[in-house]
Amino acid sequence: MRIPYLPAVLLASMFLIGFTACDDDDDPATSKGSVALHIHTFAGGNEVEAYGDTLLLGDDRKIVVNTAQLYLTNFRFIKLDDSEVQGPATVLFMKQGVEEYELGEVEAGNYKGLRFDVGLSDATNASTPDPNDPALFQSTMWFGSTAQPDGFVFVNFQGAIDTTLNANSNSLAPFAYKIGTNDNRVTITMPQENHTVVPDQLDVYHMKVDYAGLFNGIVLSNPNNLQMTTPAQNNSVLAEQLVTNIATLFSYE
Repeated sequence: MRIPYLPAVLLASMFLIGFTACDDDDDPATSKGSVALHIHTFAGGNEVEAYGDTLLLGDDRKIVVNTAQLYLTNFRFIKLDDSEVQGPATVLFMKQGVEEYELGEVEAGNYKGLRFDVGLSDATNASTPDPNDPALFQSTMWFGSTAQPDGFVFVNFQGAIDTTLNANSNSLAPFAYKIGTNDNRVTITMPQENHTVVPDQLDVYHMKVDYAGLFNGIVLSNPNNLQMTTPAQNNSVLAEQLVTNIATLFSYE
């Protein structure tokens, strides 16, 4: 769902409208509007209101979420003819408790889709985090004590979950998934949703990320499937399944 916001300043008269329409800045080919994301953190259809809360998944399996955060980058907007318009070069660090994320300006026009990456570019992943960059200077998103030489974590999901077959236990086992490395960057294409970016207005995309989708196909009763926290472990059968599952996490509200 897209919610357009009125521009901050309304044009004073039809004369002014006619005058400014001749200005190059209002040329549809060069005009831009702003885009933002409104994202909620979910686990099994339940919104994660606070870390440490006990939630129930679809099979009544208990889960406690202690960490839920990820990086989104390389935003592209898909036009009606399937061509792409590159969005702002924004590194979006998403975490539970923060819902509003401004991306920046995008070429005005009609679009039918949104595409982005979960993860960072190869160059950024190999860089040393700048203390002045709040998106990348996040110690919870580094492998090891620093982001070099091991790189950044792209998805960090941790907590505790009932691992019994019948999902009937109150004893929860800790899990920790830190997904990263260049090979595990994932491109997400959101479902088609026609919308228009209007000059000098703000488009808000309302989305949710359901981290419980990471458990799809994972045998929870196997303790080896509950921990993946190093770059070396990101090259494993478990990693392949988790990375495949990333594509299922995102939906529109």
